Amino acid sequence: MARGLLDVRTGRGVPQAEESVTVRRNHGFTLLELVAVIVIIGVTAAFAVPSWRQIQADSRLKGVARSVSNAFSYARSQAALTENVHIVYFGMAGGTDACGNPLVDAAGNAVPMLVLDDGAPGSALQNCCIDPGENVYTEPAVAGVAWGTSFAGATPADDTGAGNFLTGSSFSDQFGAQTEWVAFRPDGVPVGFTGACVLGQTGTGRGGIYVTNQNRDYAVLLTPLGSSKIHAFDRPSGTWSN
Repeated sequence: MARGLLDVRTGRGVPQAEESVTVRRNHGFTLLELVAVIVIIGVTAAFAVPSWRQIQADSRLKGVARSVSNAFSYARSQAALTENVHIVYFGMAGGTDACGNPLVDAAGNAVPMLVLDDGAPGSALQNCCIDPGENVYTEPAVAGVAWGTSFAGATPADDTGAGNFLTGSSFSDQFGAQTEWVAFRPDGVPVGFTGACVLGQTGTGRGGIYVTNQNRDYAVLLTPLGSSKIHAFDRPSGTWSN
């Protein structure tokens, strides 16, 4: 009889060959099993990494939409607090104010959005230009985020701006000309204005800002009385949602 271990269930001897198999299996995975696990992990990671990157990109885009809304709210509140006209500039093409001055932060870096304290209405300082010494608030550029839309072919129903939203802005002056700015009066009401700094009346400051990351679209709308609202474009249904 082959030499082996005692089977405690039957009291009979277990052949040495069975003993070797039993002991080897208790020692862990075989090389083939380890390779299979590594392959599965690699395939899973290959699908997970792009998804995680897209989640991060969409999160950054949503953050930009919130920053635009915050810039409107900041300009409105500061206009009421200081009783000065506050202007929000958004540099879609060229990034300048109404006078051609570049939109830059304190370090001289170009920025996509700038809020300007333009002084008391009708004063010499209130000229719609970024003058030396004037207070400004800026929002930095965010990688992967651009003006305009990638999928939305129309604006939300409550965007009543007269500008072309495909440029990234549906804002216009009081005569319907496309603009890249909106002003807030001391009463907190947004108004459009011309390149010559002629302010419009109540109702001329309505419009929206549109941003995209080539996967999602967001719209930040400003009402005629100054409140803002964020919309996201739902690709499956082809409609804007809150």
